[in-house]
Amino acid sequence: MKTTILTSVLFLFVSCTTKDKDDSVVLARVGNQVLTVKKLEILLPAKDRADISIKNFVGDWVDGELMFQAAANRGLLNEQRLLDSRDQYYKKIVVGALLETASSMTGDVSNDDVRSYYDSFSSGFVRHENEALIHLFKAIRLSDAKKITSILRKKNKKSSKEKIDELFSTFDVEIKTVTKGQLIKELDLPIFKTNKLGVVGPIKTGVGFHVVDVIDRYKKGSQRGLESVYDEIYQRIIKQKRVGVFTSLLDSLKEETNVFINSNYR
Repeated sequence: MKTTILTSVLFLFVSCTTKDKDDSVVLARVGNQVLTVKKLEILLPAKDRADISIKNFVGDWVDGELMFQAAANRGLLNEQRLLDSRDQYYKKIVVGALLETASSMTGDVSNDDVRSYYDSFSSGFVRHENEALIHLFKAIRLSDAKKITSILRKKNKKSSKEKIDELFSTFDVEIKTVTKGQLIKELDLPIFKTNKLGVVGPIKTGVGFHVVDVIDRYKKGSQRGLESVYDEIYQRIIKQKRVGVFTSLLDSLKEETNVFINSNYR
């Protein structure tokens, strides 16, 4: 993500100073610099081109260009310290692109890779605190919170299924696993003061009322299942692969290139 952002910034600088002919509609102008539709299409991904996003982007471009031109007028473009920083900045982008390309050649992480890692390091996936799998509902009005509580307490009846579905589509609800001490005390205390499953609330908080449906509980010291740590393991393996690629690539380059390091700094 960071590489993508840095690359976008670099594109922005280049696109605003290029002399290539661009006949597309001008969206904004600051002095002799213009932001056109063509430049915007380069800088702003299609998925982010909602009306409000484009307006915000144009506003940010104008603000940035004003500041950049002010810096240029004060002679900062020729300041050696900034030029050196720019060069280092660009090097990091290029190196990041190299590593990203090299890492992509190692192949995807498979389900078998994740399973093998989990089996090998299962002792590391133990809960350090009590946890609870919850549905956390939020309502502004107490009457709505009471309605949620009433429906949830009848959820095992066949006739309540449609009403349960309606709750999830009508109210703000989160489905997550929480650790003791993670939530604000108004929620944490009633959730973890008992080992029972079921509905807790309504609970008044600083943002309205909450109703908690405790679906499952997990004791401190119990094993976390593969499904709950899958994404974490996936990211670990990706990171390991990237470190391996970096080390291998660096060793190879050192063998191919004449490198000198002063003995006082080895």
